[in-house]
Amino acid sequence: MKTIPTKVTLILSCLLIWSCSDFLDQEPGSQISINEQLSTRNGMLEAVSGIYSNLEAVLRFENYTVYADLQGGNLKFSPEPSGSNQGQTIIPENIQNIYNFNDLALESDLESFYDDCYEIINACNLLLENLNTPEDLSASDRDEIEAHMLAIRAFSHFILTQVYAQNTVLGQENTLGVVYKTRSLQEDLEFLPRLSLDETYTNIIADYNASLELFTGNQLLEGPAFSYFDSNSTKALLSRVYLANQNWQQALTAAQGVIESSGIVLTPQENYIESWEESLAPISETLLELSLPRDADGDLGNSIAQTWGYTSATSYGEFVASEDLIDLYEEDDLRGQLFLEIELAVLENDQLVNKPFYFTSKFQGQPGTPVIRISELYLIAAEAAFELNQIPLALEYLNNIRQRAGLDALTQTENLDDQIFLERRRELAFERHLFFDSKRTGRGIVRNDGCLATTCTLDYPSNFFVLPIPQKNLNLNENLIQNEGY
Repeated sequence: MKTIPTKVTLILSCLLIWSCSDFLDQEPGSQISINEQLSTRNGMLEAVSGIYSNLEAVLRFENYTVYADLQGGNLKFSPEPSGSNQGQTIIPENIQNIYNFNDLALESDLESFYDDCYEIINACNLLLENLNTPEDLSASDRDEIEAHMLAIRAFSHFILTQVYAQNTVLGQENTLGVVYKTRSLQEDLEFLPRLSLDETYTNIIADYNASLELFTGNQLLEGPAFSYFDSNSTKALLSRVYLANQNWQQALTAAQGVIESSGIVLTPQENYIESWEESLAPISETLLELSLPRDADGDLGNSIAQTWGYTSATSYGEFVASEDLIDLYEEDDLRGQLFLEIELAVLENDQLVNKPFYFTSKFQGQPGTPVIRISELYLIAAEAAFELNQIPLALEYLNNIRQRAGLDALTQTENLDDQIFLERRRELAFERHLFFDSKRTGRGIVRNDGCLATTCTLDYPSNFFVLPIPQKNLNLNENLIQNEGY
């Protein structure tokens, strides 16, 4: 299984303690612990490993990992497998507010996501500020660690932006981004305001570009190379940022660079399904997948299969594909095979009746947590080329994905932007994209099959394409501005 060994819980608690709101109440010894931890090469590398472990946990956090697909309409709920509610489909309590487009600042369903992202950012900043502390750390090691910290800092700010910031389609110069932290609370207790969205993207892009100047190509941590940022995955994620910022030429250039120079190629059609189902490695076109941690005994930690997995008739995840998504796959589309069709008992007229439900087979067993793969780069290139009116090029990149899936190449250019959007939905299902894609392209939300929400549709634009900043953070930082509508 895709894993990295970790013995970092205590280490990270030392690093992240500086992010806590009760910073001034911490014991004086905390600073000594951090200084001691970061005083040697081994201590520094253990801290880097811990940051990766915490980043994986943030992406795996169920409320966040289902958010984009659930809100966008790719998901519905599986029936309760047992107990007094057996056969009933019920909105899980932990996501009721976001699912109903009615999240609360006082008790947000993604409050811990917000806090944990900034804790990771703070830990990155602590390491950056202490790079010169270990005497046994070579200049090459410093460059490599700095590259990783800058890339993780950029990535963490970007996913915060996806959840908490509107987008440039609105055409508002004063659209708010997020607070961008480049110093740890150890060094800076200033309560910063949210940057504009453009300023936020500028900082994210600057961090990614700075990291690209520093990667040495030498892997410092144990585990498979795909578990860690490198120049290829960082360029790929940079192209994602350019696309979100509607910087079409840079998005196209960055995506083409990865496609042409990374050495990672699209998984061949004949291996596509089996590559997803491989338990010992991610799909072969993976650029970055965060590996599962192991505990002190070498046992694997939790995986996203807790959310998506099917084990037996009494043990399965709460989320299954909606017919809204299933119906998008044409008969010849091999991606339609990436679902486990399972008969589950559903309560109808006080009787249990077996009905089919569809679990994704992308994440069965104990999979790692995916971040980006090469197919997304083809779709980024297609969308950017379309926006630049380079239609033949857009068709070429789009058709690479379609034909790999067993579909005929498109030749018609009418509604090509819609075709690209739908191809992203089919290809990248359950990989944290749909709702964010809808927002950044100015599309509304329609949820039909299995929708239990008080609000199943959402027109664009709407205040509810973003979540509220958690109230406790507003109380702590008087310079924060709440999102409109909350």
